[in-house]
Amino acid sequence: MINCLLARKRIYAYLNDDLSDTELREFMEHVENCPECMEELKITHMVYTGAKSLDDAESGTLDFETSFKRLLIRSKHYLLKLSMLHVMRYAVDTMAFWSVFLILLLQLRIWFRG
Repeated sequence: MINCLLARKRIYAYLNDDLSDTELREFMEHVENCPECMEELKITHMVYTGAKSLDDAESGTLDFETSFKRLLIRSKHYLLKLSMLHVMRYAVDTMAFWSVFLILLLQLRIWFRG
């Protein structure tokens, strides 16, 4: 688990999608459990999104709250998908191991039958 100082240092990297999967998981766990860091992230996101929208000529009214919620949901979905991939990989590895083990047992049975 990371502390508040490290979480706040990672805010810009988070907003730029520059965190590794492990860093993202640690960051999200901390921010979800720390109201001060969540507020810091929200404010930084608001400023960051506002500055980006100044460069965009088509931007009308900005909905910072919805944009912020989408950002958090996207991160949670990514981490969930990553976790599911790890579980699936573990399941496939386990099935492959037991398949090879069973084939070996059957082969040994054939070799030592007579």
